Amino acid sequence: MNQKNNGHKISIGMPVYNGQRFLKERLNSILNQTYSNFELIISDNASTDLTPKICQEYTLKDKRIRYVRQDNNMGPLWNFKFVLKQSVNEYFVWAAIDDQWHPEFLQKNIDILEKNENVVCSIGDVTYSDVINYEFKINNDTQKNFEYRYVKPAYGTYESKVRTYLKFFQASMIYGLYRREKLQKSITMNNIFAASDLAIILNVLKYGDLHVINKNLLHRYSKSSHSIIEIMHKFNVNLIDIIFLELHFTIWCLKNIGFKNFIKNFDLFLKINLRGELVILFETIRIIKRVIFRQGMFW
Repeated sequence: MNQKNNGHKISIGMPVYNGQRFLKERLNSILNQTYSNFELIISDNASTDLTPKICQEYTLKDKRIRYVRQDNNMGPLWNFKFVLKQSVNEYFVWAAIDDQWHPEFLQKNIDILEKNENVVCSIGDVTYSDVINYEFKINNDTQKNFEYRYVKPAYGTYESKVRTYLKFFQASMIYGLYRREKLQKSITMNNIFAASDLAIILNVLKYGDLHVINKNLLHRYSKSSHSIIEIMHKFNVNLIDIIFLELHFTIWCLKNIGFKNFIKNFDLFLKINLRGELVILFETIRIIKRVIFRQGMFW
């Protein structure tokens, strides 16, 4: 059962499973925000490492933290939905365990949402690397020749915003600061499939615009080498959805973005599915080569 509003403006949801490698650094980047009027909801998906101990230590230090340990591992999507369901405040943001925030992440983004009623989500620029202890190095709020690599603003009609994001086909916007009620209405799926995070964004666009602050506010940890098959396998995606990587997403769009929008973007869906099949083909070849040459894990 959700708690009553506790006077905070922002709810931060952190789903975690065996996150001891990143946990202290992550918690510090949250608790050291210049904007402090938030609650942090941690849902521990039955971790078997030191995650519970670390979380309990931090809970004793900071009353803004609410720690919940699940009896069983309920899966990543369930855990992400759980922390959102437990939130009660006006704004909500997911805090991935291996991400780091610039100290002004919350302040910069809530300023945008407070001043622009039409904006449903705000985020800053995003960087990716395999560096854990990342240092934000920014001299100015504005950068010349700004390029949208992982996040992109979207304004205008729903039709134009859908096409913008189908072309962009990146979903790091999912880790922006949202108007909570709009985000809750946007999660309609009960299982993970390829690009399910992008599907959530396409639903969010029905309720407003997406804003990107021209400043690096979020660092995301990424392995130097990773496999989409590995990721899908980790999330218990069924074999058919792995083989036909983007088919589930395409069917979801047919049902959810409107038939007219689907037909207008049919060329993009062809490209998306072709690209997905090429990814699976190349990764399958890679797996076969690793098996033949006995190079350990398939990926």
